[in-house]
Amino acid sequence: MPRRSRRWVWVGRGLFGVIVAGLVVYLVAVGLDQADKLASGIGAVLALVALAAPYLFPPASSASVPDEVRDTGAARASAGGHANTGIDAPGDERAARVTRSGDATADGPGSAANTGVQRRPRS
Repeated sequence: MPRRSRRWVWVGRGLFGVIVAGLVVYLVAVGLDQADKLASGIGAVLALVALAAPYLFPPASSASVPDEVRDTGAARASAGGHANTGIDAPGDERAARVTRSGDATADGPGSAANTGVQRRPRS
């Protein structure tokens, strides 16, 4: 949760007080019967919007948190194996950062080595 300064807390409290005062003035001006009818209509609309909101807004993206690898050791693959000292992950929409990765060595047919970023299709 973001840290709130004392100033913004008081601004929020003041805004809440203005809203409550406005509601009291409105209720006195139009009467409880008219206010009840309007509140019922607003409540129904807000309930429908709340039900539709997950479909109206795009899904949250995980692209803001990068995949990160730092200071890895050495890895060796042989006889068709896979050596990885970097990032090997599905998809390609996320940012990736590899810093000071170790040595990856591949010996033999079918062996693979990766010291950087390797993206593969999602299964």
